[in-house]
Amino acid sequence: MQDLEMFHFHLERALYILKFRDKKLAECWVTQLNTSMGVQHTESFLTAAVLELSLTDTKTFHWVLDNLCAWRPYAHLLVEVTRFTLKKLISKGFIPSQDFSFDAQGKILMHEQTKKAIMADVSESDRLFMEKVLVIPQQSQQIPSLTV
Repeated sequence: MQDLEMFHFHLERALYILKFRDKKLAECWVTQLNTSMGVQHTESFLTAAVLELSLTDTKTFHWVLDNLCAWRPYAHLLVEVTRFTLKKLISKGFIPSQDFSFDAQGKILMHEQTKKAIMADVSESDRLFMEKVLVIPQQSQQIPSLTV
């Protein structure tokens, strides 16, 4: 029970600190937490915090992923969201380089109708995460081919 209480305490603390939307404050806190709790535990708190924010505070959720996306737990999370999205695209019959492609940052490029099709049956939280890895090219742009 003590471990669960400690996790909940640090999760609440992470939510509190991230809601300030202050990168330096968050970095100082994470450095201190890494020292006292270890990197693995810190990553668990940070991941749980952003998942919680996706349900409770979308403005802070967006700030975290826009400003702290280079942090290892968030970078890993975005990679997993990208994998999830790719699996969803393929399971719905979409074809790489025809219906979707990738940009230089690893985001998924797709047409608006493709996006609508894969977003039709996802939760609000999943939609928020998927929005972070999807790009709709301007109408004049083509989706670049994956093959050369």
